[in-house]
Amino acid sequence: MMRSVKMIWIGGVMVVAGWLIIFGIVLGYVPATYFLNFFGYGVSFTGLLLGLIGILDHVRPRRD
Repeated sequence: MMRSVKMIWIGGVMVVAGWLIIFGIVLGYVPATYFLNFFGYGVSFTGLLLGLIGILDHVRPRRD
């Protein structure tokens, strides 16, 4: 159970980090480069997948 909660937290942090990178690019605080654009998208997408896997693992019925 702790593993799934940890995955959810890590996924959430990654989504927020990716969002902040993209938001900084849009506002002009961070220079827009191809690498940074794809990195922000990749971090956000990977965090979303990791969080969803953590949620699915958390609510999955256990066979004991």
